[in-house]
Amino acid sequence: MTLLQPKTGYRYNSDSLFLYYFIKKQSRLNGEVLDVGCGCGVVGLLLKRDFPKINLTALDIQPLNCEITALNAKKNNLDIKTICDDFVNFKCEQKFDFIVSNPPFYEMGSSSSDLHKNISRSAHNLEFNNFCKSANSLIKPKGVLYFCYDPRFLDMVLQVLGEYKFKLTKLKFIYPKKSKIAKLALFEAKKSSKSLCEILPDLIVMKKKKFSKKAKKVFKIANTKSVNYE
Repeated sequence: MTLLQPKTGYRYNSDSLFLYYFIKKQSRLNGEVLDVGCGCGVVGLLLKRDFPKINLTALDIQPLNCEITALNAKKNNLDIKTICDDFVNFKCEQKFDFIVSNPPFYEMGSSSSDLHKNISRSAHNLEFNNFCKSANSLIKPKGVLYFCYDPRFLDMVLQVLGEYKFKLTKLKFIYPKKSKIAKLALFEAKKSSKSLCEILPDLIVMKKKKFSKKAKKVFKIANTKSVNYE
């Protein structure tokens, strides 16, 4: 899949690809799917490519991202809907079967010289409590929420999910190297579920200064190519 991306500002990284593959392996998507903070559309468009029957809505607060996502959908012959709005204030009569997101979770200062990157990455632009609150109002009674987050905030994530009646059902950790601490956690949370949580096998990204076989598999299946949007 060829994806236009801003030449400067926020550009997607392996976090989005690992999230996409996690969703692909854990679920058979169907019905209405909302991609929150879609960026260039990478997660949602890959899912739409692999699950063509879903109705995908891509939402982002930044007009540039919505513009690029729409172009990427057209470029890859994918029929989707794009909406430019703040997820915190987003109102919609339609309810979604799945909500997917690579939300901003980095602790960055709001004075970043690159506004596009700052909005896309900084946690203060979409606090996790507000993310779950909005997801709760937009998801169907048995809907599923997929997202990634910094594993250091696992206790906070579990607390907030519970407050909004989401039950963590699957969890996977991504390690940059075997000797390093986890840098990313992938979550599946179901609304009003009583299922027990499955802790899935870890994924180690680098082995002996090369991408691991598992990481290479993710990149191969995603099969993305980036082109600068100017």
